[in-house]
Amino acid sequence: MPMHLDGARTPVDGSGPAAAVRAVLAVDGGPPGAVVASAGGRGGAGTDWCADGFADLGGDGRPAVPMDLSVRTDLGSVTKVVGTTTALMVLVDRGEVGLDDRAGRYLPALATTPVGAARISDLLQHRAGLWEWWPLYLEDGPPLSTAAGLPLRYRSGAARHYSDLGFMVLGAVVAAVAGCPLGEAVARLVTGPLGLTTTTAGAPAPGGPVAASSAGDVVEREMVATGRPYPVTPTAAAPLGGWRRHVLVGEVNDGNAFHAWGARPGTGVTAGHAGLFSTVSDLVAVGAAWLDSLCGDGPLGRDTVRAFFTAGPDPTQALGLRVWPGGPAGPVLGHTGFPGVAVGVVPRLHRTVVLVTNRLHGRPTPVPTEQLWQRALAAVLPGRDGPDGPVAEDTARNGVRRCG
Repeated sequence: MPMHLDGARTPVDGSGPAAAVRAVLAVDGGPPGAVVASAGGRGGAGTDWCADGFADLGGDGRPAVPMDLSVRTDLGSVTKVVGTTTALMVLVDRGEVGLDDRAGRYLPALATTPVGAARISDLLQHRAGLWEWWPLYLEDGPPLSTAAGLPLRYRSGAARHYSDLGFMVLGAVVAAVAGCPLGEAVARLVTGPLGLTTTTAGAPAPGGPVAASSAGDVVEREMVATGRPYPVTPTAAAPLGGWRRHVLVGEVNDGNAFHAWGARPGTGVTAGHAGLFSTVSDLVAVGAAWLDSLCGDGPLGRDTVRAFFTAGPDPTQALGLRVWPGGPAGPVLGHTGFPGVAVGVVPRLHRTVVLVTNRLHGRPTPVPTEQLWQRALAAVLPGRDGPDGPVAEDTARNGVRRCG
């Protein structure tokens, strides 16, 4: 399906957010709670949403908290697009960063490393040959120089290999060009200009419920112990201060962002790949800003957004953004996040779709975010089939469903 980037508005006739929430919660072993929003029109006007289940099941002195539109959630890798990619859109639009430039131009200390030789566009398209993941908090030295010191895992420029490390480098580029720490740069370049009010670095904004996450670093402890899915060979067995074992509520789940980069409550710190918290409303606002700009009436340059929305050598990957087939609705561009979050825009419909779940909370074997996202998209977009077929049953969780 060719990309359709003229911002044409087409009515949407999918089943909507309520059906999407039912489909997500019906998955065997699915999340305790979910929110789905679908918004069209300038500025994300006309938002339909539905929430059901619990943001926090409670325990250890915490009360159970119903899932709601205002829930604060750890974005995980959605940080890559809300923070780093959108900041780069601004810097590219200003002419302060070139997509064909090498990272070493902006990070002179890395100029002689393979990381420094990578083009900004290759890093955005995950084609720089870097490791997908490495527990940098189990190594000595600053995380950026440690990442740059690792040998390439793949031949640079040969194929797409999704990489957290590449977005750590891109975050460092943003910080270097902005002349301030990345959290502050994102505030100046993204959250302020786009009018985001609940997108914060290192900890959730006050004033609303917070989605609970996993039992500490349980997932990454297993990844390190088994070498699966990535055959990492760190030099230490535990991070400074030890592994987290308590239920994470208001703490960044990603170990590199938390332990290595220091994205912790009270610091205002984020990494380029993870470390932001946000809400459904702010994610809708980000999608609306991209789409409005694509139509020539948003806060970003139209040509810049078109460039970032165009798939590269791999048809599933644009500049910083995943590309999913959308059926008759056309392609969906956006990103998923490990805690169970996703945001996507449908240019043909001028529509933003947002999914927030807490899939890691209280689930020994969490359902992959991608599976939940595909179900949500299938329910919201017309003519798009989900991975598991239609879901008709009502799966209200203890009568706490709210829709608006």
